[in-house]
Amino acid sequence: MKVFIIGAGFTKAIFEQAPLNAELLPFLAKRPNASASRKLIRRYDISDIEIAITRLDADIALGGHEHLRELRHEVEREIVEYFDSDVFNATNKRVDSIPWLCHFLDDVVSAGDVVLSLNYDCFVEGALDYREKWTPNGGYGPELKHMLTENDAPSPVEVLKIHGSTSFRIDKDLGNVEKQQVNLAINEKYFPRSGKNRNLDFGSEDAKTYLIAPSYVKRPTYEISRLMLWSLEEVAKAETLIVLGCALRPEDMFLYVLLTAFTDGYSPTERKIIVLDPKAEELVFNIKTYLTVDDSFCMVSIPEKLQQDSVERLLQMIQK
Repeated sequence: MKVFIIGAGFTKAIFEQAPLNAELLPFLAKRPNASASRKLIRRYDISDIEIAITRLDADIALGGHEHLRELRHEVEREIVEYFDSDVFNATNKRVDSIPWLCHFLDDVVSAGDVVLSLNYDCFVEGALDYREKWTPNGGYGPELKHMLTENDAPSPVEVLKIHGSTSFRIDKDLGNVEKQQVNLAINEKYFPRSGKNRNLDFGSEDAKTYLIAPSYVKRPTYEISRLMLWSLEEVAKAETLIVLGCALRPEDMFLYVLLTAFTDGYSPTERKIIVLDPKAEELVFNIKTYLTVDDSFCMVSIPEKLQQDSVERLLQMIQK
């Protein structure tokens, strides 16, 4: 079984105009009706969204700053509007027009694999859905399952999204209105095959899209915390860990907990880590430094962009 850690670089390889994490806040600020993102940049004179929102969180924690809470909510709304836009629809035409993507979906990703996606958009699971490798029945792990998906075939591949998703909704728990619950919406916009002729939302009219805004302080809901635990269990069982378009930013400590779970108790020859990224050699060095392992541990760097040749090389490395 393989586990893929997929970040913004994967999305950018498909949508050239999509920003990487460090570019996201200035990108949002240029969009129409994005006054909150512009205010956030001006307030701290910082363009990195993780640092800016972390500063905002710290100011909010001091108390008595309702206008700052409203600013944070508005920035989240602008993030949602962008990643939930038609830009990221997994249309059949888009998938079919990218040969390396079809090769990756059809030949590299196999039934039983797990994709740990750090992205908010639904393109990965939508593309897998189109290629008949994903369904909403267990496709987001055992914790998030819409009550009306039991007749769908079990999903061959899991896509675990620990930072939230534009397909996730949060609303009051019908069994306890003092609590909130996260589950998923299903429609053709997100899932071109499983969502065709279906529009199954979750919650009431007050339900909102659930994303964890980029910040050094991430406080997930109960469901997402359980999703993180499930991610650790799946990583601990995997034979190969593949990092694609993910910079392994040091502030996201959970990624390093995943690396620990993957290597814990195993000899260097039992498991393999493959990194496909233009900065793959630097990332492999950082992983080795964190894990305090030497060159005997099986880590493969493919310092290239996602394209037909690099995906073919990835497949060869997996099969060795």
